[in-house]
Order: sequence, then C-alpha cells, then structure tokens
Amino acid sequence: MSDVRKQTRPEVFVNGKKVPSNRALTSLFDERYLSVFESIKSCNGTLFELGAHLNRLFESAKTVGFKICKTRSQLTRELKQCVKQYPNEDKFVRLMLDERNSYIFITDRKRPQSLYDEGVDLTTLVTRRNLVHSVPPEIKSNAFVNNVLATMDLIDGAGQAYDGIFLNASGDVVEATTWNIFAVKSGKLLTPESGFLHGVTRQFVIKCAELEHVPVLELRLTRHDFWNADEAFLTNTSGEILPIRSLDGRRIGLTVPGRVTQKLQRRFQRERDKELRRL
Repeated sequence: MSDVRKQTRPEVFVNGKKVPSNRALTSLFDERYLSVFESIKSCNGTLFELGAHLNRLFESAKTVGFKICKTRSQLTRELKQCVKQYPNEDKFVRLMLDERNSYIFITDRKRPQSLYDEGVDLTTLVTRRNLVHSVPPEIKSNAFVNNVLATMDLIDGAGQAYDGIFLNASGDVVEATTWNIFAVKSGKLLTPESGFLHGVTRQFVIKCAELEHVPVLELRLTRHDFWNADEAFLTNTSGEILPIRSLDGRRIGLTVPGRVTQKLQRRFQRERDKELRRL
C-alpha cells in the first residue's frame, strides 16, 4: 500500500510563521469551508517548478470561486523563507490556502530505492473517478472525498497493491490516487488525454520525452493498453518517475524499470538539476 500515509508529522507555518501543528486550526463554524492546495518539491532549499504550481493554485481558486488571500509575490516570499531553513535537505512542501490564511506544511516524503529498482504493483479501484461535469479534476482542493474512498478500496484490499488506478465512467484509465500515469508501447510514450489532474511533473516528463525524441501520444487508454504495454510508470511531485511492475496481477513488460523509463528518469534528473541551478 502507498507509503504516503506513513509520513512523519510536518512542520507547520501559518501566514509564514511557524506554529505547533495542533494550533493550525480553521473555524469550526464555517459549513462551506474550502481550501485549495499545491504540493511542491524543495531541493536543498530551492523550490522546483514553483511558477507552474502557483499557476495551478490560482486556477483552482478561481474555479471554486474564492479570492486568494495573498499575491503571488507574497506566497513566493513565504515559501522561500520557510524552505531556506532546510538548505541541505530535500523536502515535501504542501501550500494550502483559504480565503483568510496561507498554510505551509513541510515534511519528508522519501520512498525506498527498492520501489524504483523493482517497480510497484497497482490494482484497479472499485471507486470510479468523479464525472468531469460534476467536479473538474483540474482542481486541487480539500474536497478530496473521491480519493479518500479510493484509498479505502486499497485498505479493504488488504494493502497488497501500492496504489490503484481510477477508471472513468467509460472504463478508460485516467490516473492513480495521487499520480499521473504513462505507458510505453513500441518506443512511444502514451498517457490519458483527459479526466485527470494536469500534473506539473507529468508536463515536465512530457518535456523530457520530447528532448529524448520519444514520441508522446495523449489518447484514450484502457487497462488492456497497460496490460500489453512494454513499460509503464507513475509521476508526481514527490515520487517523480516511479516504475510500475504489474496491474491487477498482470506483469507489465519484461524488465522493470524499462529502457525508456530509465532514459526519462535520467533526463528528468538532468533537467531538474539544470532548472534548479538557474534559480
């Protein structure tokens, strides 16, 4: 089962000031309380792809209909002040905003190297992805019930799978609980075309594929496509590129990680480090 639920208690900052985690409270009397958030990677005190994350944060807020309480420059300043306390560490940063305050949570989110060496096993979730006409998947908000129910599917399955994939109402694969998903077939990189959160890391991987001259196709994909793929992997902020070993007990490909996956992992690291040096 995914190690996301095994993290240590985070350091918490409210409006840029460090507070005990048990004092980071919101009003109990606001029945319509809603927040939006972003997950950002800090590498040795430098925030990776901060601009793209802030763009998505402001888009989420606009879609749910509230005005963000801080400007981009204020949020950037708060984030940089917080992560500079960890100049020699990689950290997972969660920026959450409501209409009154900004909240920054900083913790470790390290995964065992064995997951990258051996790949992870996935299952198909019983819970289907929300209809895009009801809840736009591009929003990152605390209204995370769809993902909570999906996590319960994994727990009810005795924790045998590392994570699970969502299908939409048509039976197409859209994403995992907190990851975007890719397959490799005949040297081409395949990824779902719609119905998912447009991940910042997903877009960075597509850029890396283009630099490596790997064709990228965004299209409708079914489980059949993944079962018969040469390779497959997940992407998100903290995990970057994580190889998939199997889906629903069916092994994917002959070797894990596959050749294209390894090529993209290496390119990702080079491009990430290059961008961080420019900041």
